[in-house]
Amino acid sequence: MSSSDQVRKILEQCFPNADTFRITENPTNGKHHNVISNVINLTIEYQEDGVENKKFLVLKIPKSSDATSYFDELAFYSREAFMYDVVIPRINSYLDTSITPVCFKTIDSRIIILENLTFLDYEKGGNYRLHLKQCLPIVKALAHFHASSHKVCQMDPHLLDKEILQYSAVLEWRQRIATFWEPILVELLARNNKSYLIPKFKNICLYLKREDTDVKSRIHYSNFKFLVLNHGDFHSDNVLLKYGSNDSVEVKIIDFQASFWSTPICDFMNFFFLGAEADLIENHFETLLDWYLHCLNEKLKTNNCFKEYRKQDFLEDIQTLNFCSVLYAMCLSFILYPLDRVPLADVIFHKQTENIQYYIDVCLNDKIFSSHVLNCLKLCERLGLLEPTQSNSPLSDSQ
Repeated sequence: MSSSDQVRKILEQCFPNADTFRITENPTNGKHHNVISNVINLTIEYQEDGVENKKFLVLKIPKSSDATSYFDELAFYSREAFMYDVVIPRINSYLDTSITPVCFKTIDSRIIILENLTFLDYEKGGNYRLHLKQCLPIVKALAHFHASSHKVCQMDPHLLDKEILQYSAVLEWRQRIATFWEPILVELLARNNKSYLIPKFKNICLYLKREDTDVKSRIHYSNFKFLVLNHGDFHSDNVLLKYGSNDSVEVKIIDFQASFWSTPICDFMNFFFLGAEADLIENHFETLLDWYLHCLNEKLKTNNCFKEYRKQDFLEDIQTLNFCSVLYAMCLSFILYPLDRVPLADVIFHKQTENIQYYIDVCLNDKIFSSHVLNCLKLCERLGLLEPTQSNSPLSDSQ
């Protein structure tokens, strides 16, 4: 089977609704050959729901003849993105719950690794657009091949200035997304006769800690109400987070997993909310936590990690990482919510911020989303992360 046939077989599984499907092998750009050997350059053209689509694929051909190996190197991007030599996604078990297009440069500055697989189009104005309906089936097809993959890539110190610019752009994008959720959450709570004092974390500083030097590069953002650190943003061994004023508190980041959102707390919240109903939070939290910790420790043993993670560790870390758990509640839909639900995906990624009432209406009219956020708030309150303004706790009512 030729390489094109193998790719076609994979993509046909990922696009079962495609009306037509055509793959053309293009002449390989010599620049790509200099970076990675055995590279083929393909154009994928297909129709879906009557809409013409075209993607460009650079594929590294593995030594193995196993067709599934091609999953390792799938990367879609438009011609305008050819400023990068090649883009390689890293797939892991958390891709079903994370969609943020965050890039890390490896020590080899020619390769950019995408922490999460996405389809990228470089639109006019320089904004990446996520094609969520197309992303999800790819994610599902790939994830089980990489369930235990936790690769840590280090940034080249010589690229630090460029990296700071890159992080700056990512964090500005994060801030724009975070501004969606404050008015939406406020109105959601009001409609359910609830209100909370949500902590505001201003003057947040990021310190990129260089392991090979003692230099800490500081990025200071004075206007952040929320700093959303999604999975894949920073690895636990190369970043310190500090927030507050002059007496900044250093945030502990658990270091036995590769990335921030893979910490047991956030991992547990992923597990808990994917199927949680309100009565589970009320009646079965301890049982679920015990079961989760048991599963986690079994996984740690499998990965040759001999440090046991106890319930007391979990409760202590909850207090240390409380700001991230509150942010988790604020941005719950774009972290956990099914990625192929068009209205919310449209709200988060495809609209401009002027028409905030549109976002509010779309989100609040979605009963599943509203229920999901309220469940998240209940757990955050139970863990002491949210302070009800009076006696209007969601745990105290029977809804």
